[in-house]
Amino acid sequence: MTTRRNIGLDRRIDLQWLDGVAGLVAAGEQEPTIRPALFRLLDGAVQGGSKRGSACYKTVGVLSKAWVKVSPQARALRDRAAHLLPQCNSEERLALHWALLLATYPFFADVAASIGRLLTLQGNLTLAQLTRRLREDWGDRSTLTRAVQRVVRSLVQWGALTDGDRRGVYLPPRQPVSVSQEVGELLLEALLLRLAGESLSVDQVPRHPCFFPFQVELPALLLRRSPRFEIHRQGLDVDVVTLARSEAHARRDG
Repeated sequence: MTTRRNIGLDRRIDLQWLDGVAGLVAAGEQEPTIRPALFRLLDGAVQGGSKRGSACYKTVGVLSKAWVKVSPQARALRDRAAHLLPQCNSEERLALHWALLLATYPFFADVAASIGRLLTLQGNLTLAQLTRRLREDWGDRSTLTRAVQRVVRSLVQWGALTDGDRRGVYLPPRQPVSVSQEVGELLLEALLLRLAGESLSVDQVPRHPCFFPFQVELPALLLRRSPRFEIHRQGLDVDVVTLARSEAHARRDG
């Protein structure tokens, strides 16, 4: 068992808060004006205001890390997401948030992948099953169960999961979100960024467990035309996709 270090994403995050911070970034606002705006957005919804260490302060931190104070490796991804935001409907905006959370929070990526695998295997999942899977990588820490609960409740609020008939049982979304080629490429870019140099079979992309709420169609022909990806033939008939070397170098150089 390998234990990850910092969970990071241990708050319930509502979709309107993600839309709020994304809209501010897309409008060209900078951190000094975005943080006060986020505290106003969360006023009355999350306790503590701007007091350091409060629930509200931590929630603003999560939102900021995803869209504002992003890591150097994710800046180009964030900028493309902000550019796409005005032309996306509410469902595709979820995919933009999803991409940035995948790239920013390893815990979110592991939760999403575990949910996707469980839904594929059995059509539903329970919190207990999900938590057991995550303990294999994240260890049996006291904060894990609460963090899993909060992420799952966030996904329900976003429409990425639905409540089952029994308490603690969750079902897939009623209808997967069909995304445009541009948004699909952003999701793939985020996943490859999280995979840190590993390749992915092109045939795996639409079925990747991290993409369980979405319908992503990215055939090899389209990916070959994108400057952000490289396609290689592996074996006799398997095409694999990686981030383009120029993209990977730019991220490492920050």
